[in-house]
Amino acid sequence: MNIELPALYRMENPISQNSDFGYFDVWKATIEERTGVQITPDRERALALLLERRMKALDSRDIDQYMSDALDIAKGAQEWSGLIDSLLVKETSFFRHRPSMDYVHAWVRDAVRAKSFTGPLWIWSLGCSTGEEAYSLAITVEQAMEAEGQEPRYGIIGTDISREAIFQARRGIYRESKMAVIDKPVNSAYFDPVGSGLWRVKADLRRRVCFLKSNILTDGSPLIRRKMHMIYCQNMLVYFRRWKRREIIGQLSNHLDHRGCLMLGLGELSNWLPSGFTRVAQRNIQAYIRDKTVEQGEAR
Repeated sequence: MNIELPALYRMENPISQNSDFGYFDVWKATIEERTGVQITPDRERALALLLERRMKALDSRDIDQYMSDALDIAKGAQEWSGLIDSLLVKETSFFRHRPSMDYVHAWVRDAVRAKSFTGPLWIWSLGCSTGEEAYSLAITVEQAMEAEGQEPRYGIIGTDISREAIFQARRGIYRESKMAVIDKPVNSAYFDPVGSGLWRVKADLRRRVCFLKSNILTDGSPLIRRKMHMIYCQNMLVYFRRWKRREIIGQLSNHLDHRGCLMLGLGELSNWLPSGFTRVAQRNIQAYIRDKTVEQGEAR
C-alpha cells in the first residue's frame, strides 16, 4: 500500500514508492520486527495518518530522511517511542471483561481455601496499557481474599511497551468517564477524588501494583526471577501473527507456577491448546490451568 501525502511532503527520491516494497512496507516490517505487532490492512490507514501528522509536526519535507532518522535506534529513539505510543496503546477500561474478572475472583477464593500458596499471590498483567486492568485485578484479588477472611497478601506487576502508558498507570489518575463502570462502594473504597472529574487509586492499592516498561519480544521478561501464580494477557495477542502468538505463550509458560493459571482474551488462541495446559470449561472466558503432571517450579 502507498500513502498519498501532500506534494510538499513527498520525497524527491522515494524508496521505491511505486514498487511492491516501498517505504510504507519498510515501516510495517520494522514495526513488526521490533514489536511483533502486525500492521493489518485495517490499521494501515492509522499508520499512514500518523506518519503524515508527525512529519508535519516536525516540518519534515523528506520522507526518506524522516524514516532514516526515526528508525535509527540511537538518534531516533524519542521519535520512535512516540510513534509506538500513538500507534499501539490500546483503549482499555476497568473490569473490561467481567466474566474473566469473576473467574479470577473465584480462582483466588479457591486458592485461599485450599491453602495453595504459602507466600503472597503474584499476578502479571501483560499489555496493561494505562493501568485499568492491573488495578482491576488488584481490587478483585483483595475482595476475594477478604471474602475468605484472609488479610490481603498479593502483588500485581503490569507491563507494557509504551513508556507514556506506564507513566499514566503509575500515577493512577483517571477521568470521571472511566469510573462509570465502577460500583459506588468500590469507587469509595479504592479511589479518592483529586480534582474536578478526576479520581486517583488509593495509595494502599497503588503500593501493591508495580508497573514496568517492557517489550515481551526483546526483553524476554522482567520477571525471570519469580514464578507467577497467574498471567493475565487479554487483547494483546490479537496484534501478532498466529505463529508468534504460540511462541509468546510458550515463553509465558516458563514464568508460570506449576499450579498457575493463564488468562487470555476470547478467541486469541483458536483451535490450539498450549502444551501442558488444560482449558477451563467455561465458554465465556479463555483460561488455562497447568496439567497436574507438569512440574515447573514454585512461586515464592
